[in-house]
Amino acid sequence: MCILEDRIIEIEHLIGQGRYLEARTLTQAAIENSSNIRLQQLHALALSKGGMPGQAKEFLEKVYKDHPEDAETAGILGGIYKTLFKQTENSDFAIQSRDTYLKNFTSTRNYYTGINAATMSSIAGQARKGREIAQEVIATIGEANSFWEIATLGEAYLLSKDPQKSLEHYQKARQLAGTDWGKVSSVHNQLWLISHYMNVPSDILKIFNPPAVAAFVGHMIDRPDRSSPRFPSSIEPAIKAAIKAAIRSNKIAIGYCSLACGGDILFAEAMEEEGGEVNIFLPFNKADFIRESVAFAGEHWVARFEDLMNRHAVHFVTQENYDNHSDLFSMQSKVVLGSTILRRSLIHSDAYLLSVLSDLDFSRLEGGTRDNMSLWPFQDKIINISPNNYLAASGGEASGSSGNKLITPSSSRPALYTLVIDTEKTDEWEKVEKIIRGAFEAAVVPPLACSTIEARLIIGFSTLRALWDFVLLLGKTKGINPSELRLSINGGPILLDDFHEKEIVKYKVMSGGHVDAALNEHQFSMPGICIALSPIAYELPLYKVEIELLSRVHMEKGEVVEVYKILT
Repeated sequence: MCILEDRIIEIEHLIGQGRYLEARTLTQAAIENSSNIRLQQLHALALSKGGMPGQAKEFLEKVYKDHPEDAETAGILGGIYKTLFKQTENSDFAIQSRDTYLKNFTSTRNYYTGINAATMSSIAGQARKGREIAQEVIATIGEANSFWEIATLGEAYLLSKDPQKSLEHYQKARQLAGTDWGKVSSVHNQLWLISHYMNVPSDILKIFNPPAVAAFVGHMIDRPDRSSPRFPSSIEPAIKAAIKAAIRSNKIAIGYCSLACGGDILFAEAMEEEGGEVNIFLPFNKADFIRESVAFAGEHWVARFEDLMNRHAVHFVTQENYDNHSDLFSMQSKVVLGSTILRRSLIHSDAYLLSVLSDLDFSRLEGGTRDNMSLWPFQDKIINISPNNYLAASGGEASGSSGNKLITPSSSRPALYTLVIDTEKTDEWEKVEKIIRGAFEAAVVPPLACSTIEARLIIGFSTLRALWDFVLLLGKTKGINPSELRLSINGGPILLDDFHEKEIVKYKVMSGGHVDAALNEHQFSMPGICIALSPIAYELPLYKVEIELLSRVHMEKGEVVEVYKILT
C-alpha cells in the first residue's frame, strides 16, 4: 500500500509540474495492475492535459459510470468536457461539462466546480440556470479573502447580471494579482471565453487586459577597435532611458531577449526596473557567449550579465561551443521572436518588436537581421530606437559598418533543423522510407542532409520554413499514410560528412550531440502527430504554425525539454 501511495504522490507531482508525458507513462503502467480510482483519475488528467482530451474522455467516462457518486471524478470529467467544447464548440460538450461540474458542486460545495457549472450553463444558452448556480456560488463563498475567491465572485456576479458588484470584485482581484501574469491571463482568458457567448461590459474586460509582450534585437556596445562610432558607451544612459520610455508607453511587461553587452542587457535591465518579466535566450554555451558578446566591453558588463542570468529564466538554444558559427545567432534570434509570438497567442495580448539599430542598419537590414525582422508578423508594432539620434550630442558620427573581419567557421557544422520520421509498422519501413526519400525531388527547398539510423530517418534542413513545407508535402504524397507516421522536429549544430555535389541531398552522414538528442527525444512522438521540441518549437509561430504544449520532460542530464503538438 505504501508503494502505491508513493507512486500516486510522484504522479501528482509530475502533473503539477506540467510533465504530462512522464505522468502518463507511469499511470499507464500502474492502472494495468491496479483499479485504484485515484490512479485512474490521474491517468485521465495526464491524457487530457497532454493534448489527448478525446482519449481522456473515453477512459474516464467508464470510470465515472462505475463511480457516479465520486465528486473528484466528476470534476475532472467536467474539465475534460470543457476542453473538448473549447476545441470543437459543440454545445453537447458544454452541457455535459455543466452537468458533471454541477454534480460535483452539489456534492462538495466546491466553488471552483460551482462557478464552472454556472459559466458552462450560460455558454450553452441556459442563462437562467447559470444565474441560479452563480447565486449558489455567491452564498457558498460568503466573505471572500483569497484572490481566487474574489475573482470567482466577480464572475458569479457577472453571470447574475450584477455588473457593478462584478466590477468591484474584479478590481479588487486585479489589485491582489499584481504582476502575477499567470493569474491575470487566467482570468482574462475566462472573460474572453464568456464574452463570446454573453455581453461582458468593456470596463470589466479591460481590468484584466494582459500586458504587452516584446522581443528585443539590437546592437552591442562598440568594440574598442571600432573605427567610427555606432553605439559608443557614452550614449548608453540615453538609450536605456529611451528603452524605458517605450516599455512604459506601450505597457510592455513581458520581454524576450538575448544578453549581449549593449542593447540586450539594457533592455533586460529596463524591463526588470519597470517590474516586468524577463526571458533570456543564449545561442550557445555561456563561456563562449561571454567571450564573444560581452567581455570585450569590460568587466562591468560581465558583472551585469551575471546578475541578470542569476535573476531570470535562461534558455540555451544549444549548450555546444560557438566555433565561429554565426548561424547560431540567427537561430537564436528566430527563437526569441517566435517565443514572443507564442506568448502573445497564449494571453491574447499585443506583441512588439523593440530594436536599437542605427538608421543605416535599420534601413538596409542586411543578412540575418533583415531576414529575421522580416518574419515579424506585426510590422506596425516595430519600435526602433536609433543611436544616431544621440550621437551628435556625444560628439560622434554614425556608422553602419562594423569593420569586423569575416571569420571562417572551424568545422563543417551548420545549424540545421531536423525532422525525425519512423513508423510503428516496422515491416513496412523500407517501403515508406523509399517514398519519403523520393519526395525530396518535389520539395520547394530540398534538405541538405539525410541519414537512416536504426530504422529512423533523420533529415536536416537549412531553415525551419523548408522543413515545415516538407512536412506538408508528405501529407499529400501518394503512398504515405500520415496517421501511421511519427514525426518530431528539433535542431542545432550538426556535423556533416559524405558529400555528394551532384545529388539533391548533398550530405549522407549526420552526427553530433544534436543528432543524438533528436533521436532520443523522438521517443515522445506519437502516430499521426507531429511534435516539436523546445527551444526550436518556439520558432514555429513565426510561420503561422499553431502549437500546443503537450508536456515538460526532465531528461537524464537534468535539462527540461518542452514537447509541443503541432495543431496546424
